[in-house]
Amino acid sequence: MFDFVDPIQARKNLMKQGTKVLHSIVEAYNQGAFDEPGLAASFGGLLASICEGKVQGRLDDETMKVMWSLTPAYQEKLDEIATAVADENIIIGPWK
Repeated sequence: MFDFVDPIQARKNLMKQGTKVLHSIVEAYNQGAFDEPGLAASFGGLLASICEGKVQGRLDDETMKVMWSLTPAYQEKLDEIATAVADENIIIGPWK
């Protein structure tokens, strides 16, 4: 399911997390993540999620690493989807 994000809103979402994104880019570069196709694609997915407003970062002052987590609104949306899927796809059988 694709939710269209207005390019202006995507830019705002990215700019709100700007310093954390830069820290993550430097960290990924230093770890060699961009040399491995799977990790590079994963990082691209992270950037897309930031632009879509699905994740937010927190900079740990001690380690200077960025910890990414789902935004409360997106977590709530995922919980609703999980509940809907669990409610309608239950197969009742003798294994109860």
